[in-house]
Amino acid sequence: MSLALAARDLDALESQVQAALRSGDYRDFDVLGHGEDTLVLKVRTGEGTFACKRLPPFPDYERFQRYQDTLADYVRRLRAQGITVAPTELRYLPHGRSGGVAYCVQEALPPARLCSNLLHTRDLGWAKSFFARYLTTIERAAGPTLGLDAQASNWFDLDGELVFVDVTTPFLRDSRGREQVDVDLLLTSLPWILRGAVKACLLKAATDKYYSTRGIVLDFLGNLRKDRLEPLVPVFLEQANEVLDNPLSSREVARYYAGDARMWALVQRLRKADRFWQRTVRRRPYPFLLPPAIRR
Repeated sequence: MSLALAARDLDALESQVQAALRSGDYRDFDVLGHGEDTLVLKVRTGEGTFACKRLPPFPDYERFQRYQDTLADYVRRLRAQGITVAPTELRYLPHGRSGGVAYCVQEALPPARLCSNLLHTRDLGWAKSFFARYLTTIERAAGPTLGLDAQASNWFDLDGELVFVDVTTPFLRDSRGREQVDVDLLLTSLPWILRGAVKACLLKAATDKYYSTRGIVLDFLGNLRKDRLEPLVPVFLEQANEVLDNPLSSREVARYYAGDARMWALVQRLRKADRFWQRTVRRRPYPFLLPPAIRR
């Protein structure tokens, strides 16, 4: 089923984004949420309310089509493993000879049903029940060729069903362990001087965790600190260690999150420095929407 976001509404959003990229002023956006790399923008129309995530610019339409095929394969494989993925569409907007941009479009889901919010508002019994369902869901999906970024803020609980929303980084590998997504495209938001080093030296280590139940759970537990849910870590650790072959410890979770937080804080500082360079020295718009400072 096609989502009902009209082309004119998405064009209007992109015009607003372009103005914000030129001015550096994001105040007019209706922001649904953000991760480490970009913003999720809300678009209200007569047909409904939509969550729109702007992807890195594509140099040409063929590059977009390859990404689109990879994303479709990723969603198909997640669903085949029992993951309920929110209905998702990619929309491409050409920018003349300079390629184009694309948006990942989903219907906006109720913020109160976001699992990271529910873990704040519901009791411990609900939290333990949620995490038991979460573990079962992750165990079905994670493997050497299929992974997911499954922190609490990427799930909604709708009528007792866990719905996954963050699919724009398709964690797919071939039988030799090579990423199937266009890695160079996803790295374009990094300052150019870092891209080669990240791809050559850090990429596999940074993504390996998303392809195993243990790694996904470690990332989930670590990010509870960012969500101000750290008291739940011991409770969830006990549940996780009942199913993991290699148990986790609270010390490992704390050490993991500390390293992850340092890495992302450095990336954000470098991206802001790159934005300053592009806008003030080169006198050109910075082409990426940066998230606000994240409390860690």
